[in-house]
Amino acid sequence: MAELRLANVKKSFGKTDVIHGLDLDIQSGEFCVFVGPSGCGKSTLLRLIAGLESVTSGDVLLDGERVNDVSAAQRGLAMVFQSYALYPHMSVRQNLSFGLENLGMDKAAVKARVDDAAAMLQIEPYLNRKPTQLSGGQRQRVAIGRAVVREPKVFLFDEPLSNLDAELRVAMRSEIAALHKRLGNTMIYVTHDQVEAMTMADKIAVLRHGQLEQFGAPLTLYNQPNNVFVAGFIGSPRMNFIPAKVLDQQLHIGDVSIRCPDRFEVKDEQAVLIGIRAGHLTPSSTPHVTLTIDSIEQLGGETFHHGTTQTGSAMTWHVVGQTQFGVGEQISLALDVDEMHLFSEASEQSLLIHA
Repeated sequence: MAELRLANVKKSFGKTDVIHGLDLDIQSGEFCVFVGPSGCGKSTLLRLIAGLESVTSGDVLLDGERVNDVSAAQRGLAMVFQSYALYPHMSVRQNLSFGLENLGMDKAAVKARVDDAAAMLQIEPYLNRKPTQLSGGQRQRVAIGRAVVREPKVFLFDEPLSNLDAELRVAMRSEIAALHKRLGNTMIYVTHDQVEAMTMADKIAVLRHGQLEQFGAPLTLYNQPNNVFVAGFIGSPRMNFIPAKVLDQQLHIGDVSIRCPDRFEVKDEQAVLIGIRAGHLTPSSTPHVTLTIDSIEQLGGETFHHGTTQTGSAMTWHVVGQTQFGVGEQISLALDVDEMHLFSEASEQSLLIHA
């Protein structure tokens, strides 16, 4: 296990700045997920930690030791790639043992580590097979096993499940989470899938344009997002945003007004965005919004109604179970004020008053 600290880390490729002075502290034994849209810098950041790319400025510290000039091979980290990166001409056993043999480890010790990892990951029946004889999920287990046998300080996962089908991704998420509990090592996991982030992480780092937007526990990010980007990125479906204006401590949505809760700090005449999740809307005879339904997703156990409000805002309304509404219908909905979020329209920052 190891503690990882990034101190004002910057990375540029030529004149293009990719990581902009990022600070981050990952505690020993934590499962940290880097999440964000494509191009946000999460894989680059992982490669900087691994030593596969050099930082332009700032420091990467492992257990307090600066490792900027330490080679990837000497950092004591192990990386699992999206592409598996297995040697096709070698058997599973040879793939698992190759790195240890190159380090000059005793054959008996190599065999013991390989056998332990194979048992842990349930790949014992495949030890004599070649990667081409394995399914995608089996190959991913072998790739993880190759990292496990090295007994690294930190495991690094770069979108390891993106090549798998949806059902297998769910199963592998559980296996990786169980592996973390069993080993207790520090793990850093990169994904663009916020559902993976929410279900696996102890802490989530939300990145955008090479900057850290928010870092914290999954439910903290869900319940107390710092800004509109985090609020819209964490949670599925994404949060609804409704433009409003503050007048005399009332939030005005067109001709409708809502008393502004005391937990928000607002100014008179301020333009704001009300954030409300799809499940925090209920039919009401005294509505805050009127939703005109454009499309419906009937999933059996739940239903999503997508449409537009009377002020032109896109909105999704979630219902547990099935409904009989049709496309083109108008639904009068009230917002759950206790679950409402509020952001400045100008800065897109949360207006929540923190204790």
